[in-house]
Amino acid sequence: MSSNSVFRVQGTGSGVKSKALNPASQTPNPSPSSPSTTQFRLRVRFAETDQMGIAHHSSYVVWMEAARVEWLRERGVSYRTWEEEGVSLAVSGIELEYRASAKFDDELIIETKLVEAKSRRFRFEYLIRRDTTLLAKGSSLHTPTDRTGKAIRLPQQWFEALEQYLGPSQ
Repeated sequence: MSSNSVFRVQGTGSGVKSKALNPASQTPNPSPSSPSTTQFRLRVRFAETDQMGIAHHSSYVVWMEAARVEWLRERGVSYRTWEEEGVSLAVSGIELEYRASAKFDDELIIETKLVEAKSRRFRFEYLIRRDTTLLAKGSSLHTPTDRTGKAIRLPQQWFEALEQYLGPSQ
């Protein structure tokens, strides 16, 4: 893998609906790592690797999703509640730049930060590390949608709850 490989996906999707990680392999923080940043830890599972023990590039998107849901949870926001009330954060863009490979059983830290918050668009940024080695950096763009998939404004109380945690872009 080239040190400057970039993987981009554009489109819409459900965003944060799957529970992809085994609770035994992840260690969420009980409180935010900082006002704007969450550090989410996980171990690379065997199922996420190829025959050489290298994590598949698609696993990074799943890890970003898990870290994003934890970022929300640490700030008292339940994505499940949003879904139950008819609001989803559809993924409208993903960008990833790979720097080094993750391998089976590596412990990773995913630093997550909300860097843009508008009533109809949110952007999170991620740094994925093994110890001090930067493995990848990425971002995800999200559009609030209703149950039919139509773009909507995020309800004001939820928007205000998120807006206070904006951090600088990485």
